Amino acid sequence: MENGQDKASTLDLLDHCCQLVANTYGKPDSTGWTNSDFIRLSHILYKKTQVQISPNTLKRIFGKIKTDARYYPQKATRDALAQYVGFADWDRFSDAQSRQTASVPPRLDIQLATTSRPEVPSIIGQAPNRKSLGRAALLASFTLTLLSFTIWRGLVLWRKQQTDVTLFCKNPEGENPHSAVFVLRNFSQISELTSEYTIEYGDSKKTHLNGKDSVYSHYYEVPGRYFAVLKRAGVPMDTVPVFLRTSGWTATANMMYDTTRVYPIETPGLFTNGYNSISAKEIARAGVDTNRTFFVNFVNTHLTGIDGDNFELLVDVKASPPRPGVRCSQVRLTVYGDSSNHMVDIMKPGCVHWSKLQFSELRKDGRNDGPDFLGADLTAGGTIGVKVVNLRATLLVNGREVYKNTYKKALRHIYGLDIMFAGIGTVRSVQLRDLKTGKRFAGNF
Repeated sequence: MENGQDKASTLDLLDHCCQLVANTYGKPDSTGWTNSDFIRLSHILYKKTQVQISPNTLKRIFGKIKTDARYYPQKATRDALAQYVGFADWDRFSDAQSRQTASVPPRLDIQLATTSRPEVPSIIGQAPNRKSLGRAALLASFTLTLLSFTIWRGLVLWRKQQTDVTLFCKNPEGENPHSAVFVLRNFSQISELTSEYTIEYGDSKKTHLNGKDSVYSHYYEVPGRYFAVLKRAGVPMDTVPVFLRTSGWTATANMMYDTTRVYPIETPGLFTNGYNSISAKEIARAGVDTNRTFFVNFVNTHLTGIDGDNFELLVDVKASPPRPGVRCSQVRLTVYGDSSNHMVDIMKPGCVHWSKLQFSELRKDGRNDGPDFLGADLTAGGTIGVKVVNLRATLLVNGREVYKNTYKKALRHIYGLDIMFAGIGTVRSVQLRDLKTGKRFAGNF
């Protein structure tokens, strides 16, 4: 077992950690937790650690769901639990418990059994040792102070959890399309200030809270990974992810200035046998007015098992030639991550005003930063490459390095790719692989 510990000791550590988690959560008796407690704790853990642990996994960890053998979670899950109770990771938590056990003095009954004559101060004619009394008093005072601080911290965390308005999704994963149900906790805290609150769903749509409902449903139409954000007066207060999976590559179209709907395109066999582009006739058949500005998203999303902070991606594309509504021949490449995204917009050099770049929390916008390096004419074809090594991101266009920087907020897992064209574009190949494990994306071709 890990760190030379036998199974019993690792399970003891897990039990102890679970109790600390329960104390921090504010309900020390986890045997009385309801389903909503596990849903809420899942949300709190993600918010603090950026590790998503499902309510069912938490139930197995805490013994709510019975299994043949005691469930022992993977390292990343244990790291998140340890972080929640104040440690850097599971190893630091284990080391701290080992040191604490080693520092506990021998039991009093063992001392008495191995000492021929215990030295007990006489109460007749002999005063207790003042140094001993002083040390004992100092130790008692320190212990009382530490206990008081622990209780105070627990109460503060519990009161914060009871008063903070939080957002979570009851069904954060599904296929396309997907109706996600969002629930506001501690809704009574905001009912008088409703006009200040909005939920932005991550797909350019949002809802203003109405002061009466604590449950809101949103209809997602394009596969991908979205981050719904609860805001007050424009300031983010809480974020929850929503993930729409696909079965292989899909194509979906939408028109500029038409925010009411999107147009799924029937594409059996997409990106196989040379079927690497959607024709104007197929797009029109889906309901799109091809004389207006339209966009087509090619999306392949699933839990890839590829590290979002150590990977290499190369796509070979051909942007749309000029046509009605298309002047800038835009290509947008998005890598969906666990807690954020990587995204790059490549446009004709004269259109970089509209370009954007994102590597996790790092962002550049053509309207403010003037990123000329995002300008390239790909109407005759070209490549976009992204290489990330330990959060150090490099962007290459047509094999030439144009940007390099280091971000701080880890992407963790890759959930898929989105290649979007203004107009009719062609994807000639996709190659994505994990630089550490060598694992390849199931959508490569």
